[in-house]
Parts: sequence; structure tokens; C-alpha cells
Amino acid sequence: MKNYEIVLLFTVNEENLSLQTVDKFKKLVSDKGGKIDRFEDWGNLKLAYPINKNTKAHYILMNISANNEILIELSGMIKYNDNILRHIILSCKEAITEPSLMLKKEISQAS
Repeated sequence: MKNYEIVLLFTVNEENLSLQTVDKFKKLVSDKGGKIDRFEDWGNLKLAYPINKNTKAHYILMNISANNEILIELSGMIKYNDNILRHIILSCKEAITEPSLMLKKEISQAS
């Protein structure tokens, strides 16, 4: 199994729908024998530039261990979802489980 980092930008209007979609992605990975190493919901953040007239997006970060079959199916689900403004899937050398800089920043600001 290979390790991947996935960042998804959802439209802000459909937050409930975006969480249901993410649950489907998580279920797909676990049902097919993959593993979710890290999951972070960064919330609504301002975009650097408007995308389809949206100035904010709901950011989700997932690190998964998956085989090629899972990745292909997940990519298809992401590609044909109208609520996802942008996405990126990166291959990683090793599984990443520690909190990201974005999450550490949120925790330090809350203190």
C-alpha cells in the first residue's frame, strides 16, 4: 500500500453535504482495506482568489494508506462531485499521522 495526502476544498453553502461526502470517502477507504492515517477538518477559510464566484471554501485534509484500486475509485468520486471546488492528491513516502501546521496554528490561537 502507498501513502497519499488528499486536500479537498468544498463549497461553503453545502457543509452538511460535504461532511456526508467525506464520510463516504472514509468508508470507501476502510471497506476496501485501506487505512486513514490522519483526518483534519480545517473549517471555512478565505480563498486566495475566487473559484466559481466562491470566496471561501471548507477545507478537509486526509492522509490515507491505499492501493491503486482505492485511489482510482476515490479519484472518480472526487472528480464528479460538484461540491468540490478543488482537490489535490499527493503521494507520500511514509504515513503522516502527526497534526499538520494548520491544526497546530488553530490550537495555538485558541490558547
